[in-house]
Amino acid sequence: MRLNTIKHLLPVILALVTATASGKGFDWSAGVGYNIGATTPLGLPASIRSIGGYSPGANISAGVNATYMLAPSFGIGIGVSADNLNMNAEISTRNYHLTMNIVDGEETGTRTGYYTGKIRNKTRLTYLTVPVYAVYRPDSKWEIDLGPYVAFALHRSFKGEVSEGKMREDPYHPVISINRAEYDYSSDLRNVDAGIMAAASRKIWRGLAVKAAMRWGLTSVLNPSTRKIDLNTYNVYLNIGASYSF
Repeated sequence: MRLNTIKHLLPVILALVTATASGKGFDWSAGVGYNIGATTPLGLPASIRSIGGYSPGANISAGVNATYMLAPSFGIGIGVSADNLNMNAEISTRNYHLTMNIVDGEETGTRTGYYTGKIRNKTRLTYLTVPVYAVYRPDSKWEIDLGPYVAFALHRSFKGEVSEGKMREDPYHPVISINRAEYDYSSDLRNVDAGIMAAASRKIWRGLAVKAAMRWGLTSVLNPSTRKIDLNTYNVYLNIGASYSF
């Protein structure tokens, strides 16, 4: 799905959610939050020796949700939100397979092989997220939600720098010393992400509630058919925020 298509879908989805929320018997809410987590493999592979640093970006989210109660305690819901999933990470690797553009080293230019050394990665992702979920309200204050989500990429960037390392293209090639190299896998990122979302919220004053939501991606962010690193990576993020019911 191309970005222009997503831009055309955004007002349609917003209109559907607004129309649903304004219907008889529906409750709706608006909220903001902060996402903290990582775009990461599930379980660190042996090629990643250690994580030397991590920092999240400006991971603000904002969205609206509509809920219809089928019974006093059970219902269904739909939402739409804009989510930033950004992170910086520094890792040390051993025999980590990737493609890079060597800027300063024994050789220069694009090389693919097994790298041992340091990597600084920057991931910048912005999604339009649409969850559809079951609702459970045990009392007048608590709400628990669970269901699938689909997210459409509005912005995708996956870049990094390599330093103080060495690479061997295969067992038959000599080792290349690398002082500095770069890579950009943004074009390998999928346009659509999908997974499971679980959330819990509690009203603290009238319609105001605090909320925590776990987003667990089930599709690899990097497309397996085009990616240049041999890893499945997933969006795993916790959103902490507040919402107001109208």
